Amino acid sequence: MNLATTTIIKQPTTIYKTSATGSSKKTQSSNNFKDTLTESVVDTFKRRHPDRASHVDQQVRDGKAVRDRNGVAGLSTEDMTMEEYQAYFYALLDTIPYDSTRVNDTSIITISDEGWEQMRKDPDYEAWILGYFVEDRAVRNPFFGWGNDAGSIITEHFGASIEEHHGEGFSKAALKGNSDDDDEDDEENWWIKRHKRMKKLMREQVERSMKKDAAQKAAAKEEYARQQYISSQRQHNFLTSDTTIVTGDTAKPNPEGLAASMATAAYINTLDLFGSGAVGDVH
Repeated sequence: MNLATTTIIKQPTTIYKTSATGSSKKTQSSNNFKDTLTESVVDTFKRRHPDRASHVDQQVRDGKAVRDRNGVAGLSTEDMTMEEYQAYFYALLDTIPYDSTRVNDTSIITISDEGWEQMRKDPDYEAWILGYFVEDRAVRNPFFGWGNDAGSIITEHFGASIEEHHGEGFSKAALKGNSDDDDEDDEENWWIKRHKRMKKLMREQVERSMKKDAAQKAAAKEEYARQQYISSQRQHNFLTSDTTIVTGDTAKPNPEGLAASMATAAYINTLDLFGSGAVGDVH
């Protein structure tokens, strides 16, 4: 399909890509199409997808309401040239407002040659497409006003049946990235940069936690060594005191003092043993 004419409407931006086959003259294929049209593609779709029939009916009603508001409810489009019909349809489409939170969006709409023919000869299909945009443009952008929302780029393609419709949308920020970011690679999009920043912050937090843990272990080890030294000094001082009896110029062992010292040393060793088990290994 060749796309020739592009119409741009700003705030929000809507781009209509028009087939190059639009002509000021009626074609034989158009007449053949009229002869072969026996059922609206809307009815065909509802028969194939009964679970979606109610939703489709609502969209058709919304589309017919657009025609009613613009005073063209009874207008026949079958005798229009394709150029006239496309201008008529775009004019109707432009009367459907966007939600105010969609001001930064850019919408690109393409319709195949067969789609244009179906719409021109099938009022219900035309109404369904109009109703689709009534519903779509009323959707609010939940990220609007967050400070860095650049809007979205939305593409909508329509063929000769509802099944052929498909649309896509993605954030503009994912294309141009965040210009305020200090990362070296300006080509990366905003989400990748944000992910890198989060990883960097987490890595720094882990490093700080490891350093703090190492400092706590070193302090505990130092305190344990200090307590061991104090205990050893107490034991030494106790064992070397009151263990001798001085008589004149001579000194002889004091049996009672030695016995008490040995008993006390054994008790202290027992305390140290259990105290060591309570403190645990310090690496």
